[in-house]
Amino acid sequence: MCNRYGYLHPDRRLVAEFSDLGPISWSEAEPNAPRDPIRPTNLAPILRPVAAGGLELVVIRWGLVPHFHRGPAKAWKILGTNARAERVAATSMYRDAYRRRRCLVPASHYFEWTGETGAKVMWRFTVPAQDIFAFAGLWDRAGPPDDPFESFTILTSAPGPDQAPYHDRQPVILEREQWASWLDPACDMAPGFTGSPAGTIRVERA
Repeated sequence: MCNRYGYLHPDRRLVAEFSDLGPISWSEAEPNAPRDPIRPTNLAPILRPVAAGGLELVVIRWGLVPHFHRGPAKAWKILGTNARAERVAATSMYRDAYRRRRCLVPASHYFEWTGETGAKVMWRFTVPAQDIFAFAGLWDRAGPPDDPFESFTILTSAPGPDQAPYHDRQPVILEREQWASWLDPACDMAPGFTGSPAGTIRVERA
């Protein structure tokens, strides 16, 4: 949880959507939208700060592999798509990224399942007030020195009231006014994350 989400717009839309955070650099090489669904190990867009100021938009692997892993991505056996917000500051796999490498993970929706194996029901979660929203994310660079790769994870917290009937965890959906603070490593926000307020998430059968 969350192991499936989607983004329904061209990548160029993110340049406008997140422009309040400063200039955004990107390669302008984008696939045909939508990216739906995005599954573990797929490539997906994130936005992260750059030293010169502003953000860069990059497309990297979903499923964080920590910096201390020196082999190829397929040799790392922990999925790493989600990180528990209350533990990231202390967990060896995520704590360095939490201190130094935060990101925003843009999305239009995400999915959860309920029910027993063989009869599961798929649910689609959206944020009506934001057709594009941002998960709190972390990214890292790993792999052999001559062939490094980058990857990211999405933070989760206890669920809010809209999410609770469907799963006991929820991806951390940042309010727009939280975007800049989340990207600042000096802000120790993760321990305080809780689920989204009642009425902010719409749930529909997928």
